[in-house]
Amino acid sequence: MRTASVTIRVLLTVVVSIGLVAPTVSQGVGDGPVRLACPNYRPGTWASVHADCRNSDFSPVNTRTDLAVAWTALDGAALINPGTVDVNGRHFVTSARGPGTSHLHAFDARGRLIWESAPQRSLADLDSAAGFNAPVIDAEGDIYVGDIDQLWAFHAGGEQKWVAKLPVPGEPFVYQVITKTGHVGGITVGGDLALYRRADGELAVPVFSLPRGVAPTHGPDLPGLWGGALMDDSVRELFKQIAFGYGVQVANAPAVDPVSGRIFITAAGPRTETGLSGYLYGIDVGNAGASIAIVVPMSGGSGTSPALSPDARVVYSAGGGGDMFAVDTQTGAIRWRSRGEGLLSPAIGPDGTIYTGDIFGTPTVIALHPADGSQRWGGNYDDYAATRLPRLPAAPPAIPTGEPIARLVSVVSVSANAVWVGLAFGYEFRQSGSGLSLIIPHQNAVCALQPSDGRLINCVTVRDSLEAMIGIDASGRLFASHAAIFSSTFYYGLNKTLPARYRLPEPPAGGLSVLSAEQ
Repeated sequence: MRTASVTIRVLLTVVVSIGLVAPTVSQGVGDGPVRLACPNYRPGTWASVHADCRNSDFSPVNTRTDLAVAWTALDGAALINPGTVDVNGRHFVTSARGPGTSHLHAFDARGRLIWESAPQRSLADLDSAAGFNAPVIDAEGDIYVGDIDQLWAFHAGGEQKWVAKLPVPGEPFVYQVITKTGHVGGITVGGDLALYRRADGELAVPVFSLPRGVAPTHGPDLPGLWGGALMDDSVRELFKQIAFGYGVQVANAPAVDPVSGRIFITAAGPRTETGLSGYLYGIDVGNAGASIAIVVPMSGGSGTSPALSPDARVVYSAGGGGDMFAVDTQTGAIRWRSRGEGLLSPAIGPDGTIYTGDIFGTPTVIALHPADGSQRWGGNYDDYAATRLPRLPAAPPAIPTGEPIARLVSVVSVSANAVWVGLAFGYEFRQSGSGLSLIIPHQNAVCALQPSDGRLINCVTVRDSLEAMIGIDASGRLFASHAAIFSSTFYYGLNKTLPARYRLPEPPAGGLSVLSAEQ
């Protein structure tokens, strides 16, 4: 989950059914703008971590809101993302449990394991650093995923297609993209853009390095994070750096303009007189190599993942200070700036509404108008939390009130008829020294909201805290990963400091939860 530093499109039915490359223009959804298709991505799928090349976190299917948990998988593994889903409903999910275990898993629509990558015996295998990557699915249905030093290509049936070396061992991609020219690759945590030919894994253009910036050196203090063998110890610190945007140049997923092919990414910028800075880059790629086309200064650190408007004319992203920017994708001109309302990577609704949120305060879910960045609505669900949990005696200063609260703990996802969020219900915990206000997650849920006003429609209880993304497949099922950030921090790290009534009674479960109307 990217917090101020923590999607797929069902296209033309005839295109999906015959498996051809998506056309230049897809049908619109309702009265919303025409949505441009992503060249070389598999139509009818949730093909990347944020659904598509635009990072929209949007699927144009109508979803039922009376869902229930249909199946779970990968118990005991903290999952940073819920993976991707192909046209046959197959889920491709990565984990990070370390040597002796597999780190890429394929499940069918009923939750049965189809295949896994070979267990990690050495770094020559698909290693645990793959756990911060969601596979990306190309137009032919092949999948690509990176680890600590390599990029792997597999056919949908699990057969290895090729494996290629990354530019710098120990500096993995933060998710993969497929370019308009058909190359696959990404931008590493060190700021290197590397693109490979999908046919054979050879470098397609020379590696291109972004200007070196100064990243924040420290992240939040989260004792106990991913304890209990939820994650391989060797990647835990790197994953924390990526999740909270410190110690690395790039900590986000790139977005690709489906029209121009321009790649957008946020990265650490230089130190200035007022402190750290960040940049939003637009990168063009030609036959001879890559070059920077636009540079937009932003506030400190690596910011959030960028997301493009449906017509790809505007790119949205927030800097480390939480200010959301709307930037012209061709000129780099700032169209508007919304102050303090971009603490999570933005999702883009069918009418262009930008959805973001704040995991530390209220309103916890925020909808912004695409024309000027004004707030359409802000959602506060503390009253609903009070229907699920009792009011408890306060225990100041750490627990100031004992009132139940609700906090957003996922990137927002959007279907044609609902806004989907992961909410945690619990109690506010103020961490001494850090100033952070965390939630002790006593209950966790995937919730549907009304797009027009943020009204809560329904919540489905899930087994652990999410702190990641919620995917939506072509049948309207939801798949949610349990990153177990807050649950592991409290259970393994802070429980002992709490009065008994506030302690989490069970260890984190981790894993994947799939929600469906068909049980």
